[in-house]
Amino acid sequence: MKQKFIIITFILTILVSGYYAGAQDFKITHGIVTAFNGIPLNNVTISALKSEDKAYTDSTGQFAVMTFNKDVLTISASGFAGKKIRIKKDKLYKINLVYQAKANSFSDAINNRHITESVLRQAINPASSAKGKDYSTYENIYDLISSEIYNVRVKGTSVVNTRIRSFNSSPQVLYVVDDRIVPDISYILTDDVKSIEFIDDVGTTIYGMQGANGVLKITLK
Repeated sequence: MKQKFIIITFILTILVSGYYAGAQDFKITHGIVTAFNGIPLNNVTISALKSEDKAYTDSTGQFAVMTFNKDVLTISASGFAGKKIRIKKDKLYKINLVYQAKANSFSDAINNRHITESVLRQAINPASSAKGKDYSTYENIYDLISSEIYNVRVKGTSVVNTRIRSFNSSPQVLYVVDDRIVPDISYILTDDVKSIEFIDDVGTTIYGMQGANGVLKITLK
């Protein structure tokens, strides 16, 4: 009887020791994901192989995920080449993803909210962005918006956010021209447009509830 008690105690000791050893292998791993050597990427998926935990980067590119010792992280973002890294003893992992420049890479990166359209355009071709794009070929401002801006749809003289589905309110976006909120943009000639971008992330918070459906920001020459 005494021998049986000793065996059971020994087994329990091993199990408990194993549990605490395994618990000590757990840790929270922090990192930041960027592209073009410094531009933070939002909504990037971070998956840990051993712990099976998953996290997403915030608007500053930062993430925190639970990992085991010597775990492997898979980093994936639409429009960018994915990466795998093995967890070591680093306190902060700085991961830079490479833009793939394939047929759908631009729209995939924008639609998955990894990066804003204007920032991606400038990163891809900084020289042309500095000069400003020629929008004079478009017939009117709404034709320009339909062709250049993703995640919005033009309905007559209204521009709505296609990502919002609501039966209680209109998904009409907010118009901001030269940093001023305006009710109408039909007067704008395409030849006068210096830059145009659609903001549908934390950048809209400065406009309060008015920017809840996204902000169409236009800068004139």
